[in-house]
Amino acid sequence: MHKEDNPDVVLVECPVVDGNPDGFMRINKADFIEGTHKVYDGTPRYEDKTVAELKAMLAEAGMDVPEHAKKADLVALCLSFGG
Repeated sequence: MHKEDNPDVVLVECPVVDGNPDGFMRINKADFIEGTHKVYDGTPRYEDKTVAELKAMLAEAGMDVPEHAKKADLVALCLSFGG
């Protein structure tokens, strides 16, 4: 889990993109808007990954990946092993 040590900064969820693969960003606590921002809790954002990325993660973890598995099935596998 990511933790921010600066008390004036909060980690909030954001989309996973090439420049930010983590799914969170730091903002000033004063800029946090309840209902607009969601505090990042450290939970991996598997649904934001591609099928190829999910298959690679599962293979790297030593899991057997069905060749024609759907994305939802791959996400469920990731969640089941806590990857």
